[in-house]
Amino acid sequence: MGAYAKNVRDTAKSFWEGMSITLSYMFRKPITTQYPDRVGVPVRDTIPARYRGFLEVDMDICTACLACERACPIAVINIDVVKGDGKTRPKLNMERFDIDIGKCMYCGLCVEPCPTGAIQHTREFEGAVMHFDNLTLRFVPDPTNPIPAYKVPKGSDAFPRRPLGEITRKLIKAWDAPPPPFPSMEEAAKAKEHGAPKEGGLDPSAMGRQLAAKALSVKEDKPKLQKVLEEAMAGTDCGDCGYPDCFGYSNAIAQGKDTATDKCAPGGADSKAMLETILVTLKTGAVPAPATPAAGAVPAPATPAAAASPAPPAEAKPEAPAAPEAPASPPPAQDEIPLGTKPPPK
Repeated sequence: MGAYAKNVRDTAKSFWEGMSITLSYMFRKPITTQYPDRVGVPVRDTIPARYRGFLEVDMDICTACLACERACPIAVINIDVVKGDGKTRPKLNMERFDIDIGKCMYCGLCVEPCPTGAIQHTREFEGAVMHFDNLTLRFVPDPTNPIPAYKVPKGSDAFPRRPLGEITRKLIKAWDAPPPPFPSMEEAAKAKEHGAPKEGGLDPSAMGRQLAAKALSVKEDKPKLQKVLEEAMAGTDCGDCGYPDCFGYSNAIAQGKDTATDKCAPGGADSKAMLETILVTLKTGAVPAPATPAAGAVPAPATPAAAASPAPPAEAKPEAPAAPEAPASPPPAQDEIPLGTKPPPK
């Protein structure tokens, strides 16, 4: 009987202990957030500063070094750059800078190599849309009006940036926004040419010969030679070459401490070809002549306009005289006809 009474007492005690905790919340201030319509401050302002939300690019300080595009493991970032000579046109112009936030895995690998901090993770996360194609953020709104790359001032270690999240909030589409128009044949063909050299862009052969002639004239003046070599580079100061900036890389080549021509990743094949032309000129003492098509080179395929135009009539060649016909052989005799064949008609 004593054990039974003890069990009842312990049960009642544990019951009231549990209920006292539950009842205490009736007199406390509620902590439930009525998201999204009844919140005192936007939820994004309550998220930690290092939260990895949607990516944002400040095009005002983007150097077009393509470091973020190379770092992305799943090709979320797509950048199209048109190169110029740096005098009549900027060295680098960006025609496209797209980020597919629906495909992004928010790893942060693209943020780390950016030399100016132009690309950053924001605290934005609200991007629900009805059409998946609306999740592509286009930081160059008009491809016909490209954005020139930012030139980093020498010795700078801080760069002015717009408030984080301001650009992305303007680019995020409304949830019920219509999908983008289906790409035309021309737009689809242009998308396939991503990364290919642009028509009317920089001619690396001609530019390389010009820089080679300048380098040959200042061969013994190392500071001037360094400036000529730096003109052949992209000028983004991204540090991808292993040096702090383009000055360090070009100065190492000018001093003979480095002979590699393929370290300028933003410049790509164009910078490599121009640097090779300069180094060959400095070694041989003569600027290479423009390349001419070889005698046995295969001609380029005809353009549609050339294919549509009628070919000129070929000159008529005199026909060779016909050979005289051989005289017909007389029919075989009756006794020469093989067995099993019919004799020729008389």
